[in-house]
Amino acid sequence: MGVGMPSQTIVSTTDQLRRVLNEEEAACRQLLDTVYEERAAIRTVDITRFHDINCRRLSILELLQTIADARHRVVQDVARHCGLPHDTSLHQLVDHLHATSAGLRGCYQSYLTQAKTVRDEIKHNAGLIEGIRGVIDQALSAGPTIGEGHELYTAGGQSVAMGRTNVLIHQQG
Repeated sequence: MGVGMPSQTIVSTTDQLRRVLNEEEAACRQLLDTVYEERAAIRTVDITRFHDINCRRLSILELLQTIADARHRVVQDVARHCGLPHDTSLHQLVDHLHATSAGLRGCYQSYLTQAKTVRDEIKHNAGLIEGIRGVIDQALSAGPTIGEGHELYTAGGQSVAMGRTNVLIHQQG
């Protein structure tokens, strides 16, 4: 601890840090809920739900940024009170305060676990989306192609010259 730092100050600041970590973990859980909703929409190819899910996700991400900014300020304040360098990380601070702050490490570990779960689940959804894109690409290139001497027409009736085009996708006149 820093020289002359009252124990009441350290208790107050670590309580504040614990509250911020709890808020951040709760926001991560909300974000995870949107990830699971997105996965359900991906599996049923219900693209109408994506906009609403993404709007909620954006709101939660903005909240997480606000909480992260608050956490950063608290970490800097506590580090300053403890006489630690101004660039002390949250992890370093938790290690430093471990002996004097019961429960802070558990709170920190719980937050880290939740954040890792969110990252892993987002990666899983990204893989599912890439898989769907691959299937769509294959569907677009499957089937017979239009050869020389055939014309295609746009929805407005204009003739279009195309290279390798899937007959199942385009209208032939």
